[in-house]
Amino acid sequence: MNREKKIRLLIADDHVVVRVGLASVLALEPDVEIVDEASNGEEAVRLFRRHRPDVAIFDVRMPVMNGIDALRQVCAEFPDACVIMLSTAELDSEVAQCAAAGARGFMGKASDIANLAAVLRAAVEGKPHFARGVLDRLSRHVELAPREFEVLKGMARGLSNKEIAHELNLSTHTIKTYVKGVLNKLDSPDRARAVAAGFEKGILKV
Repeated sequence: MNREKKIRLLIADDHVVVRVGLASVLALEPDVEIVDEASNGEEAVRLFRRHRPDVAIFDVRMPVMNGIDALRQVCAEFPDACVIMLSTAELDSEVAQCAAAGARGFMGKASDIANLAAVLRAAVEGKPHFARGVLDRLSRHVELAPREFEVLKGMARGLSNKEIAHELNLSTHTIKTYVKGVLNKLDSPDRARAVAAGFEKGILKV
């Protein structure tokens, strides 16, 4: 990439301190030009359309429209869009959704932000970046079917198969089948371990 041409960057994060901090650090880079800042996902999409930046940084969790939905919309409109996702939690479910939606990278806010400029340069040159350990977790990510997810939520509430069946208007036999599927996918010997795994993998949220 020609370093005489600056990398045009859009930053989207609802936390002013984080957004200003990122802008301040990256503005010191001689080959980075910050074209605009957004405070929510909807604004991020609108500003991406306006500026068509070389790369954008989206926070995963933003109001009005979350970062993942904003990423999906941007990538649907601009297939070559280069977007790096930032998150405080780095949950398996978030990482998997971002990767599937077309993110060029995923970094935790607790990671070395000083290295972010190098990540942006690499991403623009077509080299995806995922923070240490993220790809390993992504390879172990578990996708539950919608009904399996509902059953797992019922298990987390301490409901019996009969109670879950009543809530979902399904037979107890069907619920047992779903429970078995959930245990298998989460590699858990019992319901308690499955619920714990659900929280650990970010499938369930407190």
